[in-house]
Amino acid sequence: MLLRLANDEAAAILRALEATHAVIQFRPDGTILTANANFLAATGYALNEIQGRHHRLFMDPAEAATAEYEAFWRGLAAGRHHQAEYRRLAKGGREIWIQATYAPIAGRDGRIVKVVKFATDITAQKRRTAEAESQVAAIGRAQAVIHFDLDGTIQDANENFLAAMGYAREEIVGRHHRMFVDPAYAESAEYATFWPSLARGDLKAGEFRRVAKGGREIWIQATYNLVHDAAGRSSKVVKYATDITATVLRRLETERLGERIN
Repeated sequence: MLLRLANDEAAAILRALEATHAVIQFRPDGTILTANANFLAATGYALNEIQGRHHRLFMDPAEAATAEYEAFWRGLAAGRHHQAEYRRLAKGGREIWIQATYAPIAGRDGRIVKVVKFATDITAQKRRTAEAESQVAAIGRAQAVIHFDLDGTIQDANENFLAAMGYAREEIVGRHHRMFVDPAYAESAEYATFWPSLARGDLKAGEFRRVAKGGREIWIQATYNLVHDAAGRSSKVVKYATDITATVLRRLETERLGERIN
C-alpha cells in the first residue's frame, strides 16, 4: 500500500514537471529517446526529427567539437548531474537560452540507464538582461559613475569618476561622500538631510559643486538614483555625472563680467 502511494506521488510529480517544463530524455551517450510537447515547441522540432539523433543537434558545431563537451556527457554517464544556464540552437539555427538540469537516472543495478533534462526557456529574460547590461555599460563608458551605500559610504566608482576627481579607487572606497564636498557644506543642515532624502527615494538632479583631490574645485551635472534589489528593497544609490567644470566657470566669469559692467 505504501509503495503504491509512493509510486502514485512520484507519478504526480513527474506529470507536474512535464506540464510546466520542457523535458527531453537521452541515452547515457546523448542519443535522444523522446521529448515532451513543451520541449518541441521551444526548439521548433517535431519528435520524429530529433528521435535517434544526438544532443549535439542543439549545439553550436564549434562547441560540440570541444573536449569539454565530450567530458559533459562522460560526466552524465558516470552519474554527475549538471545544472546551469545554457545557450542552445533551435530548428533553423535560432538561438535560445534555457535554465536546465540534466539528471542521470540509474537502474536497479545502479548503472545509468538514461539522462532526463528538465528545462525552462529563458531566452526573453536573457535578452532583456543583456540589453540592460549593454545600456549600463554604455553609460559607464560615457559618464562618471559612483556607487554608495544608503548612508553615503562609497562602494565603488568607475574610471571616468576616478579620473575626474583625481583619486585612485582604494583612496575612496569605504569613505563617505562628504570627502567630495566643501567642509562647511558637509556640516550644514541641508547636507544632513541629503542622504536620508535619497534613501527615501527622492531624486537629486542638477549641477553640483564638488571638491576633487587636493581641494580642486569641480562642477558636475549629475543625478543621484536610488536602486532596489530583487525584493524591491532600497539597496544603494548610484550617481551618474558629467564634468561640466569648464562650462560653469565660463558662465560664472561671464556673469561676473556683466556685474562689473553694470
